[in-house]
Amino acid sequence: MYLFGKTLVLLLLVQGLFLTQSTPSTSKTKIYIYAAASTRNAVDELIKQFPKQDNVQVSAVYGATSALARQIIDGAPATLFLSANKAWMQEVINADLITKHKNAFSNRLVIISSKKYATGVNITSATDIAKYIKNDRIAVAEISAVPAGIYSKQALKNLKIWDQLQNKLAQSANVRAALALVERGETPLGIVYQTDAKASPYVKLKWKIPNNVHAKIQYPLGIHKNVQDIDVANKLYNFFTSPKGLEIFSNFGFEPD
Repeated sequence: MYLFGKTLVLLLLVQGLFLTQSTPSTSKTKIYIYAAASTRNAVDELIKQFPKQDNVQVSAVYGATSALARQIIDGAPATLFLSANKAWMQEVINADLITKHKNAFSNRLVIISSKKYATGVNITSATDIAKYIKNDRIAVAEISAVPAGIYSKQALKNLKIWDQLQNKLAQSANVRAALALVERGETPLGIVYQTDAKASPYVKLKWKIPNNVHAKIQYPLGIHKNVQDIDVANKLYNFFTSPKGLEIFSNFGFEPD
């Protein structure tokens, strides 16, 4: 009985070793795109249409560019970083974390209103913005760090209405949060990207802010130097600005750089 027990244990150990050695690994390489909140719809679609790679899972993390850049600098496992402005990409480059980068596409700022206010709002110039705000507020992304907010502040200053509106800003953590304020009718107007206006069925685009009153809105794309699979990372990086990738972003309102 004792010998039988030892033999059984030995057989089980050998069988376990055989199974361990012969079972192929099913773990997937995880590719994370850290992308500006304003690109969510387009990046989701791009991931869906990116040619499938064996044992590779592509996911996206969205947020304010400023927050994403800080997370990457602090060690977040980003593979690609899609920034909503060049300054925050430069911060990550300065931290020696980007191997290569390029401008992928551009965007523009617009004034939107909720459907609740849309009928009575007709904006044809900057002075109309202040007229419709009156004692209410205008939704914007946070103006000191979030790209959409930085661009909005530049625009309001150059349009000569900053003094009238600076105390009437409803600031949000990112541009999609600013969009949500307008969607819910909590503010009569908001400043967002034209891509956000196009993505929402709950707002109306009322005025395109002239491009010459703020810095050009460019979206640089970079590859993190510590990637698990550089071949797949390069394929995804190149897919962003391939004809198919640019078509996807164009469908969501982005413009060629």
